[in-house]
Amino acid sequence: MYFGSVRFFKHLILTVAALLIIVPTVLCIILFIDNAKKSAEIEQLNSAIAGYNQSDCVTESSSEQADSELSVTQSDTSSKNDTPSDSEENSDRSDISGEAETDDTSSEAESSSTSSEAESVPKVDVTALYPDLYVKPYDGEYENSQNTVYLTFDDGPSILTENLLYYLNKQNIKATFFVVPERTEYCYSLLKKIANGGHTIGIHTASHDYEKIYSSVEAYLDDFNEAYTIVAEATGLSPDIYRFPGGSVNDYNSETREEIITEMSRRGFVYFDWNVDSNDWQGLKWTQLYNNILSDCEEFSSPVVLFHNTGDRENTIYVIEDIIIALKQKGYNFGTLSQKVQPVHF
Repeated sequence: MYFGSVRFFKHLILTVAALLIIVPTVLCIILFIDNAKKSAEIEQLNSAIAGYNQSDCVTESSSEQADSELSVTQSDTSSKNDTPSDSEENSDRSDISGEAETDDTSSEAESSSTSSEAESVPKVDVTALYPDLYVKPYDGEYENSQNTVYLTFDDGPSILTENLLYYLNKQNIKATFFVVPERTEYCYSLLKKIANGGHTIGIHTASHDYEKIYSSVEAYLDDFNEAYTIVAEATGLSPDIYRFPGGSVNDYNSETREEIITEMSRRGFVYFDWNVDSNDWQGLKWTQLYNNILSDCEEFSSPVVLFHNTGDRENTIYVIEDIIIALKQKGYNFGTLSQKVQPVHF
């Protein structure tokens, strides 16, 4: 009998060995062809936007702010140079009276002067800043987000934004963009395309400078208002959601976090963190991004996925369509963040 014979097992071993070689080879060829196709599509899209000015531009607001800061600095310097210090006044009085003061007395006078100056600096009333920076808060019930994925993209727009919009549109998916906008014609055009595509725009500040924006509530409002104004000018929209650079809990905002949230909430704005991190900022490859995201999304009924839309995140562009297709096959719906969605907070 052939079945169960030595020859049967030899043929069985050869068949298994052949499959172990052929199947991986075929899969590799398929992935190679797919990636090559995506690369060609991206090249075509890039050529379509090659005419835009993609160079970094100094924004008008940055120039005005720099001039303002320079003026303030010069004014402060001039005031300090023109106004005699307490120690100098003490020295003059000592010369007039003929009495010499000891080093300890001088140190105490300087310390007292410094304390007095600090107390004399008025605290800024942040509630009076930017009287137009208000939105109407949503006070209804949250919508049902069960089994819904929210794809979010931080830090754009960039030279890869149109590529990303292409794949989202191809799969009829709407996403949320937390933008770091600039006052350039190219940026304005991309913001319009995001809005016209039916996607949601949220604010991610204008500078993304942690030390600067988290130094005080006033500094955060200054930066936020700049980004908010750019989006409003470009799209006519008034974004009412935002995301903290680095997330709502980070090493830079421990002292100002609660004050910033309180003031932003008073003005009607709602912030969103995330519960699934693609880690694309680490430069992960296609396979790592794909497997990590699909695995992590299964842990939540409403995954809020963090991606980045900077010009060096090509792998995000390569993988995004495959992730969408896989999540659709798992039965997920897709939505955009808004004040009607219960926010994810750290």
